[in-house]
Amino acid sequence: MPHPISAPLLILAFSALATAIPLTKRENSEYILPKPVIVLLIILGSGLAVCMGFAVHATFGFKESGSRMKSASAAQMEYMAEVRVRNMGSLMAEGKRSRMESAMAGGQRGGM
Repeated sequence: MPHPISAPLLILAFSALATAIPLTKRENSEYILPKPVIVLLIILGSGLAVCMGFAVHATFGFKESGSRMKSASAAQMEYMAEVRVRNMGSLMAEGKRSRMESAMAGGQRGGM
């Protein structure tokens, strides 16, 4: 009577050999199609896969969620405009101060 583990091991050995043969390095003459055609087919296949994924997602996805941002109220828009004006004023004052300091420092250097 054969050992019970020998049959699965035999099948595994043959399947390993069968899967390893296609992975060996081939010469260019062994390919049925030229390499540029193979690359083109791969690119076309990947483009088709992307289109199919988009179609599936368009069918079952793209659902509107309830957590979308709501439009701002008039009071909030007014406050945001006020903050922008205030920030712009402080940036202008800082730029003016920086110009004055550089002009004063440049004038002192030029006079020495």
